[in-house]
Amino acid sequence: MEQSYTTKQGQYLAFIYYYTKLHRQAPSEADMQRYFNVSPPTVHQMIVNLDKQGCIE
Repeated sequence: MEQSYTTKQGQYLAFIYYYTKLHRQAPSEADMQRYFNVSPPTVHQMIVNLDKQGCIE
């Protein structure tokens, strides 16, 4: 079954992918907060949702 996610979720997944490729480690929530210019709870909730959907581990 094909994975379905929102545009914003896709942006977070792309950021996580490319950040990891460049830095050889996953980005911290603070890295994502700075990049997307959002609050810490916003980043945390996105990570929780992506994990629940099985998009990240």
